[in-house]
Amino acid sequence: MKSVKKSDFAELVKYITNAQQKAERVGGVTVTNCQSDRPDAAIIEVINTQVQNTRAESDKTYHLIVSFRADEPDETTLKAIEARICEGLGYGDHQRVSAVHHDTDNLHIHIAINKIHPTRYSIHTPYNDHKTLGELCERLELDYGLERDNHQAQKRGAENRAADMERHAGVES
Repeated sequence: MKSVKKSDFAELVKYITNAQQKAERVGGVTVTNCQSDRPDAAIIEVINTQVQNTRAESDKTYHLIVSFRADEPDETTLKAIEARICEGLGYGDHQRVSAVHHDTDNLHIHIAINKIHPTRYSIHTPYNDHKTLGELCERLELDYGLERDNHQAQKRGAENRAADMERHAGVES
């Protein structure tokens, strides 16, 4: 059986900041809540912070990708959205590196977040983060005049399982 490998903050930051020989791949790179604004120095600082937490057995790195439609939004708005999403998930004080990518049809931001708090050294894992992210995105779309997207599933877990069983059995409720 294959085991799931935990994220490596250094590898993630190297990936999101690497232009991969494409002229337009990486736009702005932002380092937040670190002593340096250089990604290479931030990697060392984050790893040193992560080492301070010896109790957490789960992944200490959180990776988010926030995607936008064509021609949305400008650099200032991107930074504000990134900050609000991190704050909304409880990562406002956490160390992170963000990189804007232009290598697909849709502009997107990769956010590498250290789940270990930089002064308390406790791990933060947001409860029900998919739901929280959906609600945050809906609010941000309204606040910034972005095109609306569907972020919430129409049915919840138990409803989906019941529908799957009915479909499989050929029964309609």
